[in-house]
Amino acid sequence: MPNALDYSPGLDLVTDEVAVMMQDRPVVGLSAWLLDAVAAAEREGRGVQLVTPAGVRLSYPARTRLFSGRNTRWVVQAVGGAEAYDGLTGAKLSWDGKKFAPVTGPDGRGELAAAWTADPERLDVRANLQVLARVRYPALDSTLVGRATELLFTELAGGPPIGWGTEEPVNRPWNAEAGASLTAYCHRRSPRPSLLTVVGAATDGVLPATGSAVINSRPAGIEETVMLAVAQPGLEPPDADKVRDVIGRLAEEVELVTVLVSAAGAAADTTSYPHFTGFPGPIGLAIGPQEARIGTATQSVPIGPASRPAAWYGLGDGTRMPDWERLGDLLRGVIAGTESEG
Repeated sequence: MPNALDYSPGLDLVTDEVAVMMQDRPVVGLSAWLLDAVAAAEREGRGVQLVTPAGVRLSYPARTRLFSGRNTRWVVQAVGGAEAYDGLTGAKLSWDGKKFAPVTGPDGRGELAAAWTADPERLDVRANLQVLARVRYPALDSTLVGRATELLFTELAGGPPIGWGTEEPVNRPWNAEAGASLTAYCHRRSPRPSLLTVVGAATDGVLPATGSAVINSRPAGIEETVMLAVAQPGLEPPDADKVRDVIGRLAEEVELVTVLVSAAGAAADTTSYPHFTGFPGPIGLAIGPQEARIGTATQSVPIGPASRPAAWYGLGDGTRMPDWERLGDLLRGVIAGTESEG
């Protein structure tokens, strides 16, 4: 259970609408204090606003797991304190007495902070392959979770994870017993979902990789939702066919529900700068047996075994924003097919 909001150790200010946490360290990760603050705020219907200087970066797990609630933002104080802005979108912000909120111009539209796009040359930006994978295991006593996470790390980064935990930094080794340890931890928490953080080796021949996984018990089985970032050596994402082959091997090992693969600019260690680092672009979408059976008008490549056929839809090379429209068209086709089946 999280602490009561007034006693959460990481909070600096609580208002009627948000809980504010101020951090000044090179990288803000998914710490126990931050997780406690978010849980306490959500329980009382408040957003969380993380306030940092402009030189701070966010870990990939923190960026992807924390900033979804109402009024929840990464608030960045520009150098000199002249302005505040949203570190994920660049929207200019101001304090309204209860929270940091977007500044709007005379036309009612939001304004973009100048610091969001300032001096991009000084940033060490690399292409980061980003994977959102949801897979399903049978609800059996013998089932071990973490297999999807390990396969994705191994195939996309060049080596398995080296550690896992329930926060950042991780504090448990990823070894031959990791699957049993992960599973035992999730069993103790069930039916509550379990959030796990995972990190790769980043040694010679292994690309920097970080991620998280949520394990959930569902009526259809045990689901593992993996969010993984793999930093590439340069500005180019990996070959789309190679990515498809990896997802195909994942489909051979476990039942896919959905897998979305994209690329975005981020730091060489997968962390996020509070600056514009280029537009993200999709690479492909895999959908599992149920959706693959429905089919869409978009051409797909079959993956997975005959007993649970899945489908891969190539969307682009990860460098083009307009390819997101192709993803939207594909999802609308899947939804329409689902409704017609019903």
